[in-house]
Amino acid sequence: MNNVSPKNEVLELEAISTSDLANLVFDQIQLGAAPVASALNMPNLIPVNEGSIGDFPWFWQSGTNFVESTYNWLNNIFASQKDYVGTNGSALTTSYFNVLQSTAYVLGSQDAAKLNAANLANAATVNTTISDWIAAFGPFPATVVSTQTAQLNYIMTQVIGWGNPGLTLSQFRNSTNPMALLPNIPIGGDTVVNDLMTYLGNSSSVANIQNAVVSFNNQLNQTRNNVNPATKPTSVQPGFMQTISNLGATQIVPKIDIMESTAVIQNNLLPASGTGKSFSVSLETSNYSATEVQVSASGRASIGASNFFLGFHASGGVSYNMYDFASNLTTCSVTMTFNGVTTVTPKPSSYDVSTGSGWWNPDPIQDAANPITDQSGYKFSPTPSYNFAVNGNFGTLARIMISQQPIISLTYSSADYAAFQSIFKESSSWGVSFLGIPLGGGSQSYYKCVTSQDSQKQTVTITMTPVGTVTPISATAQLAYVVGAQILWPGATTAQNRAAL
Repeated sequence: MNNVSPKNEVLELEAISTSDLANLVFDQIQLGAAPVASALNMPNLIPVNEGSIGDFPWFWQSGTNFVESTYNWLNNIFASQKDYVGTNGSALTTSYFNVLQSTAYVLGSQDAAKLNAANLANAATVNTTISDWIAAFGPFPATVVSTQTAQLNYIMTQVIGWGNPGLTLSQFRNSTNPMALLPNIPIGGDTVVNDLMTYLGNSSSVANIQNAVVSFNNQLNQTRNNVNPATKPTSVQPGFMQTISNLGATQIVPKIDIMESTAVIQNNLLPASGTGKSFSVSLETSNYSATEVQVSASGRASIGASNFFLGFHASGGVSYNMYDFASNLTTCSVTMTFNGVTTVTPKPSSYDVSTGSGWWNPDPIQDAANPITDQSGYKFSPTPSYNFAVNGNFGTLARIMISQQPIISLTYSSADYAAFQSIFKESSSWGVSFLGIPLGGGSQSYYKCVTSQDSQKQTVTITMTPVGTVTPISATAQLAYVVGAQILWPGATTAQNRAAL
């Protein structure tokens, strides 16, 4: 391994840290990708740190099934990490459900006072309704506050839930045959329904308030159950789909679709020669120390571990950093070319209030994260430990930009071509890691290497070309590099999200 003393004259360094090196490189990729991003209507592209999830499995469909690895990649919560976003592997569906568990529709003081007054005026009916409920179904759940108003709200929500999806309290209240609207009424429910109809008839002055409480909490309950059903569906239902693993195992999961077909993605990602969208990024590097590299571009520079920036992995477990190939290597110009740039748009199954199907319903989270003082609406209790703002830590994928794995060209000032030849045999196969992430899933045959020499300039060039897209790899094992993403922040307002996108 080559040891070179750190230079005294270097560009002004940001800091000696892996994070700063990643930020610098990500920024350069975004600058290079900007014209293509604009053409694809993704102007506010954010870099994605693939560290915990790897490259994107773009071939998402296998027969009528959704590929499990693609689903798992999309089903993540993303957090802002300085100049890019990343994930710790927390599933979107799980985190989303947990947030909904802390969300409820709460009345403001004026609405609460009106409802309490109506309940006091009908105290006998209220007491009878609550007593008959307890007699038929036992005590209220511990999550229900021990006030008559909260208990009545719970009863109304449960009774409406005995009807078909889409039934509202207003429809139930105005029906001349309410029992016909409740095909799922349990044994013992008739008495409660009769009590409730009497109560609703006597408290019509607050009908709008009652309707809002029941409607919004019912929507919340349906959404919770759709993303995490108490009884898991055994076949595909509205709002669900079936995934398949690489071993052929299937499971039913909350639906996340992709707007682009695999054929469209494939045609854009692997276009005919000379076509398609692409961009390049140039970086200058110097051998800062035995284990560190300095990377500079656009007047900035940062230092990080050499094998973190670029690592080269041969068969037999042999690995090199970019300055291990010959002695006395001091500088290297790196060019990365990203071909086949295209976009992928995930689409979670939106909640449909008319049918009660679908699970993606971010409105309660947005309202609860941006409460209006003393006004009825969704509120958190307790408040989840997330930053719901733009560039917070509760983000979901709105769109991603992908490409083929980059072609990597490294040009050294060196006359020792023989040293390179001894390592890089003609068209040898390699695995490449970039910013600590194994490209192409870490395969040691994903890249082919070709070396060349310019004897007049005394330079040696190594060109690493990805061939994993054309070698015998199953369609569902195809991996794309993630150039960047647009992130939706469910807790931010519509205007804030529009500005961020």
